[in-house]
Amino acid sequence: MQISIDQSEGLERLVNIALEANDIQTKVDAKLMELGKEVRLKGFRQGKVPKNILVQRFGQHARQEVLGQLMQDSIEQAITENKLEIIAAPEVIKADDTDNGGFEFQAKVELMPQIPEIDFSSIKVEKTVAEIKDKDIDGMISNLQKQKQDWKESKGKIAKKDLVTIEYSAKGKGVTYPAEGTEKMGVLLGESKVPAELVDALIGLKANEKAEVELDFAEDFNVAELAGKKAKMSFEVTDVRKAKLPKVDEEFVKSFGVESGDVEEFKADIKKNLERELSQSVNNAFKLNALEGLRKACKDTLLPQSMIQKESQHMALQEQQRAKQMGVADAELPDAAKFENDAKDRILNTLIIQDIARKQDIKTDFAKVREQINDIAQTFEQPEEVIQMYYKNQDLMASVEQNVIEAQVMEWVESKLDVKEKKKSFDDVMKPAA
Repeated sequence: MQISIDQSEGLERLVNIALEANDIQTKVDAKLMELGKEVRLKGFRQGKVPKNILVQRFGQHARQEVLGQLMQDSIEQAITENKLEIIAAPEVIKADDTDNGGFEFQAKVELMPQIPEIDFSSIKVEKTVAEIKDKDIDGMISNLQKQKQDWKESKGKIAKKDLVTIEYSAKGKGVTYPAEGTEKMGVLLGESKVPAELVDALIGLKANEKAEVELDFAEDFNVAELAGKKAKMSFEVTDVRKAKLPKVDEEFVKSFGVESGDVEEFKADIKKNLERELSQSVNNAFKLNALEGLRKACKDTLLPQSMIQKESQHMALQEQQRAKQMGVADAELPDAAKFENDAKDRILNTLIIQDIARKQDIKTDFAKVREQINDIAQTFEQPEEVIQMYYKNQDLMASVEQNVIEAQVMEWVESKLDVKEKKKSFDDVMKPAA
């Protein structure tokens, strides 16, 4: 047997193998001899079928079986002897019998990318530092109050944040809406989609009062006939309601699952949840920054085209599925090529994390796996059921284990990078500037 390796494009290698006729024939003869002991043919006793009959009846089939096994064994030998780290099964691209009864074939393999040694201390990364303040807890409580607020009818003047109902008609160049009579519309003052001119016209009015205002309706205005048009709106205020927030008392607290009804316990729970959200956001942001720096350090790393193609196709499918989930039933599969750069980043991220874990002997901490599953479960009404669901689902468990090992690697990475801390408020972290 003769083996040679040719370099192709990038990480592709071509494995050329020539099998000798004698080696093939020896194994074919052995295969036929083995077959001859078992085969039953009319006119011959079992085990007594002449060799020439076996060759005539089963020779080609025996040769195909032998060649299949020899090809597999010889490729494995070539990979082992040449110390090739491949990412997928070899692909046979050429195969031919030779004139002297031998057999030659060529197989394509792709090598595992090699991550270079990284000088971690030279990579500068910013990490956000933030903590939960009393005002953050108060802000969350205020949001929860708004979820349970009542709208009380008011005879007073309209103010910002009031809920107002108007009956209106609008006329402009090429538009009259509605065609006859008036249309009702609810307006929550302070919502971004409400035209500012309408808000200004409403403030200070009372129920049953009338007014007019010139409006430039936005392109995404919820009335198609008026969207993107300029028109004069004539309206009458038919109802004014002001928000009445519930008191933060025992009843309010119990409505959010705090059985004791204790306000301080409620605040402690809120703080714990906010700290978890803050930690996740800070760690995710740091991970993105750190991986960007690590990718730059590995920018010359060759990536297998098969991995890039597979990941690009996966990302395209994900986008199509998201579109369908948002109601676009006939969403087409986007061109995978537009995801190629993001796919390369994802692949390189994974390879870098795997390389660090291997070189630093970082193993999955299953105590942290259990902790993460418990944290996830606590966000549901029936946490025990969620925990059991995770432990029974291999895909869910694999996802959590992957998250944990990545977090462990990033913790190690953080200790090696040149990290500069930057203090921010909770709001700045959770509501970054657009």
